[in-house]
Parts: sequence; structure tokens; C-alpha cells
Amino acid sequence: MSTASTDLDEGGFTQAATAEIRGVDVAAVVAVPVVLVAVFALPLGVREQFVFESAAPTIRTAYLSHFVHRQQLHLFGNLAVYLVVAPVTYLLCVLAGRRLLFRATFVTLLTVFPFALSVMQLLFPRQREILGFSGLNAGLFGLLCVAWVVYVSKQFLSSESTQYAPALLFLICGVIALLTLPARAWRLEIGLGSVALGIGYLLLWVRSDQPDGARIRRGLNRPGYAELAGAGLGLIVSYPFVGFRDIVTVGTSVIDVYIHLLGFALAFIVVYVYLIVVE
Repeated sequence: MSTASTDLDEGGFTQAATAEIRGVDVAAVVAVPVVLVAVFALPLGVREQFVFESAAPTIRTAYLSHFVHRQQLHLFGNLAVYLVVAPVTYLLCVLAGRRLLFRATFVTLLTVFPFALSVMQLLFPRQREILGFSGLNAGLFGLLCVAWVVYVSKQFLSSESTQYAPALLFLICGVIALLTLPARAWRLEIGLGSVALGIGYLLLWVRSDQPDGARIRRGLNRPGYAELAGAGLGLIVSYPFVGFRDIVTVGTSVIDVYIHLLGFALAFIVVYVYLIVVE
């Protein structure tokens, strides 16, 4: 973790961000779209060999399928999401003094999560195939939620508490349930129950940390810090509507919202448990 202070009392946003950004981190973040574009440049017949099929799973396809796209629209959509979410998440982490958290999660997402997301497809009785980076993008959103809570707590609330981060998990899962579950699946009950739990966590968070109004106003008045918090919150709020629309087709394929939910929730839980254990 970074030991440099990123408290509001020291320096401006640009100065703090410049001091915390590392070339190796930028290179790692940039490498992902380069790899995705390079894989897409391969002949379609070669790419098809990397697609994971639940009826004939292999270790190779379990990993490589998450970096394969058949259509340009699918690739461009995933690239657009990644190129927005990854930099914002990185800045939230480093300006909250959590560089190691970003690095450890980023590496885990790119090495372990492809296997985990693929294996989970084997739970379905019908034949399925998966490809594309959206499941790993969903994992970045899971990290983004925890990073946002840590950043806001440190920069605006004089705290580094993470115990109330599940508020975002419950709120987002509640909205996702309301958007995607059929009425016969207890949609309202599950969705509203999850949202209620999220609101409960938020109330406990506010009551526990007892926000300092003067400090919050200082943060809002300093260029950069509030804008970054706003950008992160905007991405978090938009995620259910971007990743969990009704049925979306790309060519002859249907977007698998299950893998979006799995990637998001699994990453959130892994990051949250890691922080709780470490702290």
C-alpha cells in the first residue's frame, strides 16, 4: 500500500494524482486493451478455437475465452467500459492509499477470475458458451464499489472504514433484481429487500462515522477530489442499467447477464473480505 499522504490538507488534486501514479501500473492497465485488440485481429477461425463451451470444457478455453470477441460491437463495448472504469478505479485506490489493493485485485481478475467464471457456467444443464471481457469488467465494478467507499471515507469523512461497503452491493443487486428477474421469481420481494438492506447499511455508515460538515464542504470546494468521487459514483449508479438491460443480442449471441452478476458480486466479496482480514 502507498504510504504517501493523500489527505485533503496536502497539495492539489493534480499534484497528488501525479505523485501517486506509477508507470508500471499505467502499463498494466493499458496492456489489457492492447491484448484484446490483438486477439481480435486473429482470424475468426482461430478465435473460435478459444471459445469456452460447457459441453466440451478445456483449461485453455476456460481462460482464453474471456479475451475473445466475435463482433466489433462486442469488442468496442467492452473496451469503452474498461477504458472508463479502470482509470477511475485506479485513481480512487491510489488516492486512498490502496495501491496494493488495486494491484492485487487487478492481477487476480486477469489470472484467476477467468477460470472461476468459466467453471461456474458448468452449473447450468443446457449447453452454453461464453466469450468476451464483460465478466472481468464486471469484476472491476466490484472493485470500484469498495474503492469508492474507501476513498470517500478517507478524503471526506476522516475515516478509513470499509465495513459499510456492502451497502453498495445490496443496493446494486436490488436494482439488478428489479431490472432482470421475472415477476414469478419474487422480483419485487428480492429487489426491495436487497435495497432495504443497502439503505440500512448507509444509515449505519452515516451514524457511525458522523460526517464532519466542514470537512465535506472543504472537499467539495477543492477541484478534482469531489469530481473523482462523482465520477466513481456515476459509474456505480449506471452499472445495473448498462450491464443488465433486458435481452441484448450481439449478432446471433445473447448477452449473458449471469456472468455479469457473478463477476461483480464475486470481485466485491473477494476485495471486501481481503480488506477486512488485512485490517
